[in-house]
Amino acid sequence: MKKLLFAGLFFISFCVRSQDFAFPQLPAWKSDGKILSFNKDNLFEHIDGAAEFYLSFGFESLKVASWTNNGTELTIEVYDMVSPLNAWGIYSNEKSAKAQTVPVGLEGYGDATTFTFATGKFYVKMNGMQLEKVSGFSLKALAEEFAKTLCAKPEYPKVVGLFPKENQLANTCQYIPSEFMGLGFLGSAVRAKYNTGGEEITLFVVERADAASIEQIVTKYASYAESKIKKAAEGDFLFKDPFNGNVFLRWKGNYLLGATGFSDKKKVVPMMDSISKKL
Repeated sequence: MKKLLFAGLFFISFCVRSQDFAFPQLPAWKSDGKILSFNKDNLFEHIDGAAEFYLSFGFESLKVASWTNNGTELTIEVYDMVSPLNAWGIYSNEKSAKAQTVPVGLEGYGDATTFTFATGKFYVKMNGMQLEKVSGFSLKALAEEFAKTLCAKPEYPKVVGLFPKENQLANTCQYIPSEFMGLGFLGSAVRAKYNTGGEEITLFVVERADAASIEQIVTKYASYAESKIKKAAEGDFLFKDPFNGNVFLRWKGNYLLGATGFSDKKKVVPMMDSISKKL
């Protein structure tokens, strides 16, 4: 057993396999030894009202453990979201636009009583009450050590790294699991928002298994926007969406790049080029 000492806490070195993981051991804290478990069928018993939202991101299971220490309380929730994209997706959607993120696990944020992070396929929430009463205790330090036991080398989903950083608005890069822009045929997409020339422009990337799937999306979008095009082929398209305004699309292989919120496509072409070069 390898002990990692800080603020009276230690962890067992553990390599995560499948859905198995070890909650941190907290010697100075009291636990009833119970670990609550939830699945797709009963998640609503723990987060009634939000369960469907989590299920839309591929939720698989949840384990919850709690501790007390001299009148204080600490609860850790570990959501298994099946894939890193799903875990980052739910994290990115629940994260406040004003969150000050730090590299805990893949990424996290919090304060003295709450801390949330994503790492690998896991989405973790840590909540406490009156934690300031525990001498030397740091919720962030606890999160840092726990994250290491869940995923040794977390990486952002590849599609997230495609987006240019210049002029990107903080905390706006998000994964939307279905009906992106309210359009069922678009399905899932990753988006990010930018302040460019006084306009708030949204870039998005749709990734599918093959080019044929992208062709279907382009064809359906043309029909939806009542725009006549010849047989869809890789390249650029400019549509007038009845609800989303100007929409610029670029089909490249099994990717569809898009932009909305612009008045002149010249503003978004260089941004599209930046993404295209990374594919």
